[in-house]
Amino acid sequence: MTPIHKTTQVPLSPQDAFDLFLEGLDTWWPKDSHATLGPDAKLVVEARKSGKITEVGPDGTENLWGRIIAWEPGKYLAFTWFPEDNEEDATVVAVSFHRTDIGTRLELTHGDSEVLGDAADAVSTSYLIGWDLVLGSYCFAAKPKLVTA
Repeated sequence: MTPIHKTTQVPLSPQDAFDLFLEGLDTWWPKDSHATLGPDAKLVVEARKSGKITEVGPDGTENLWGRIIAWEPGKYLAFTWFPEDNEEDATVVAVSFHRTDIGTRLELTHGDSEVLGDAADAVSTSYLIGWDLVLGSYCFAAKPKLVTA
């Protein structure tokens, strides 16, 4: 299967873009539509190699979404991805951060869908659309906010 590739631009330094993407995940992730335990869940990230990405529901229920498998702060991040699935059915998401004249270009690749067997095409198609919404939320969170007095 062909991996999904997405690219976006944010007005942040690569380090700030990296930190927002990972450590700030709970602040921008569209939990209304993309959380397995509901919009009031919290996303908890152990920001290190081998760290877990976990969704925690209001009642304390935990759902492991993935594990960080590569970690270069400000440059590159890769993690296994299996929300609502078994860990042995994990796909892999890789995100790189590149300095540009106006901030940082984020490049996301989501691959290894063939591990999902017969469901691979349907799941890959849903992620193709889903990552657009997710990255749109990330870009919105990265933009400077207008403050009025």
